[in-house]
Amino acid sequence: MVRIQKVSRYLNLSAEGLVPRIDCPMDQGLLFCNQDLEDNVYLYCLSCDYKRVIGLEFYDDILKALESYEKRIWSKSDFAK
Repeated sequence: MVRIQKVSRYLNLSAEGLVPRIDCPMDQGLLFCNQDLEDNVYLYCLSCDYKRVIGLEFYDDILKALESYEKRIWSKSDFAK
């Protein structure tokens, strides 16, 4: 899965309360993700001009949270029994 898909999945799960939510630091609004022409993935807020390019450390944190969520789901599934 490419980076923007992972970030988008994280944001969708966070909207459902399944992983920690990332809110806009300016107005605590919802953040969305996009990708620029240089393949930089960034978060942006529709209600203000906030924009943050996702660096490697932040992306790694997102991946860790997704892995933790997937392990919890897997351990609760019928396949794990």
